[in-house]
Amino acid sequence: MADVERSDNNPAKKAADEDSSDVALITVSPEEERRIVRKVDWAVLPILCGFYFFQAIDKGNLGLAKLSGIQTDTGTDGTLFNVAVSMFFIGYGICAVPITLAVAKFNPRLLISFIGFAWGLAVLLMAFAKNPAGLFAARFFLGVFEAGILPLSMFITSIWYPRKEHALKTAIWFSCSSIGSTCAGLISYGIQKNLTSGFLKPWGYLFFIEGGFTMAWGILAFFITPDIPERATFLTAEEKLVIAHRLEADRSQNKVAFNRAQFKEAFLDIKIWILALVYFTWQAVNTAFSFFGPQIIQALGASNLNAQLLNSPFAAFNFVIQVVISWSSDRTGDRSLHLVVAGLLSIVGYLCVIFAYPTSGDNVGFWRGYVLLFFTSFNPGSLTVIIGWTTNIFAGSTKRIVTSSIIAIAGAFAGAVGSYIYEDSDKPKYRVGHSSAMILIIVGIVAAFALRWVLVRENRKRDELYGKAKIHLAKDVDEAFSQEFTDKDPNYRYVY
Repeated sequence: MADVERSDNNPAKKAADEDSSDVALITVSPEEERRIVRKVDWAVLPILCGFYFFQAIDKGNLGLAKLSGIQTDTGTDGTLFNVAVSMFFIGYGICAVPITLAVAKFNPRLLISFIGFAWGLAVLLMAFAKNPAGLFAARFFLGVFEAGILPLSMFITSIWYPRKEHALKTAIWFSCSSIGSTCAGLISYGIQKNLTSGFLKPWGYLFFIEGGFTMAWGILAFFITPDIPERATFLTAEEKLVIAHRLEADRSQNKVAFNRAQFKEAFLDIKIWILALVYFTWQAVNTAFSFFGPQIIQALGASNLNAQLLNSPFAAFNFVIQVVISWSSDRTGDRSLHLVVAGLLSIVGYLCVIFAYPTSGDNVGFWRGYVLLFFTSFNPGSLTVIIGWTTNIFAGSTKRIVTSSIIAIAGAFAGAVGSYIYEDSDKPKYRVGHSSAMILIIVGIVAAFALRWVLVRENRKRDELYGKAKIHLAKDVDEAFSQEFTDKDPNYRYVY
């Protein structure tokens, strides 16, 4: 194995200097390390970006279909429509853990391609729903198969990148859901305006076309998704070791295997339940607005079709916020304070909308209310920080899989709650819905502060008991990808 000079600014070199053992390590220049990381980026991130693009379209298209008569055609008027929305999250919550644990038996390439194809099929079949039972069943199985995409994407990110890069890398693929939401309104407008005859209703064509594209992406994923790092065919042995050293220098996890002790440890760790509460509150608010945003805009004074178009800019704004907040979070090494600031800005948005609602026919008031709604985007715009924080806090492949699944389940329950935040009886001002969103965000802010306190206290305790953290870098690829530990390791320090 050839040695190449590396500067002292390289993080792996600094980690090696801290290690008490004298080990001959592969050395690379910062430029070479960046080249390898870019190589990984192009192999790993595009497939996750694609799935999140289609996920946003497929998960939110029911709200757009509502504007073109799906309630009347399927008999889901009133609260039955809210039940149809929540069925997705019931299926999601039931299957998040078992589907994600399958990664210990099947490699990520097989699992992610299967769930992508299956959820696309569920969306396609929604086009043929004729009654509440048919729509409920399709939505339930959509949730079942989508349940694995978030924890699996989090897991894939954690096995390729060190913790200090998780927020931004997560933002890259998660923010594609914002791009998908931006396009969803435009796609829906085009399909439902032009495909008005044939064997399906306009909303049926929406599901049929969008589900077909997701199925195609699932098939493509089978051929282009890389295997786990130690078996990745696009990397040389030296490049694999560089990736391993980057993970080790940041105390990330390498070994991918099921561990029963880690499984138990995950459920008994109070930190995951506090973080799950944070994610629950954030996701409940996000779900409520993502499903009922078009109706909220319509209540301001827009027509049905214009409400679909005017809903798209919110997703584009979310994309910008997600990237900026995640970049800042990685740059500063902070997670909790970024969440708190984003939550406070969202509260400002909801307060402004409640007290600045336009009167009927007030065009200036409509645009004022519409612009003020953009402040609420700081809530979905900071979700990537919570997701990145999850893989920053917990270590151990099984523990990360389980904790990621718990976060996904919290999101599922949040979705079920969020689907009832805005009721038709609350139209047009939706004051009860907006107030409920603010209360949830306040609870999330308190929980984020509590988790920060727990993590700071634990880091100080370990510093006092064990001194400065020591890092060991492996000699070769086999050793690098056989190491196994959790965040209970004395040399592990939490990011807060």
